[in-house]
Amino acid sequence: MRLITNLKFSREEFEARLRFKTNPVGQITPHLQHLALDLLEMMYNINAIGLAANQVSLSMQLCVLDPAFLYNKKMPIVMFNPCIIEHGEELYDSMEGCLSLPEFGLPIPRFRKIVVKYIGMDGLEHIIKDDNSLLSSCLQHEIDHLNGILMLDRLTEKKEIPFNKGD
Repeated sequence: MRLITNLKFSREEFEARLRFKTNPVGQITPHLQHLALDLLEMMYNINAIGLAANQVSLSMQLCVLDPAFLYNKKMPIVMFNPCIIEHGEELYDSMEGCLSLPEFGLPIPRFRKIVVKYIGMDGLEHIIKDDNSLLSSCLQHEIDHLNGILMLDRLTEKKEIPFNKGD
């Protein structure tokens, strides 16, 4: 798996690889479980708290996250077909970074309270209700990725980013 970043790809390649809505998965098979574990391992190896499948060229609705990893703990969450089914009205600025945009840390407007429905590794439907700013923003960030949305799209002011020009 190769991480897609603005530093490795041209604008056209970057846009084509990240700006699309990923495909829902059907039944959770051993193959999908293995991919999820690989994604989780990659996330931990690069010291991140979230990673979406399309960031590594997989066009499926799969993301992994673990905000506790910031505090040297492991409480991984693997989500297939995640979607926000409810959110509060209150917004806050979440200081976010993105593996696909490694040189940026920006305040991104996010909902404080959200409810997310997803399929877990066990193949069952689960729901997370959260009003914790770190988990809530991490969930929104990764679900945005799966919908072809980057954190820059949430900014009120346009931000220019550099891209790899090639050799």
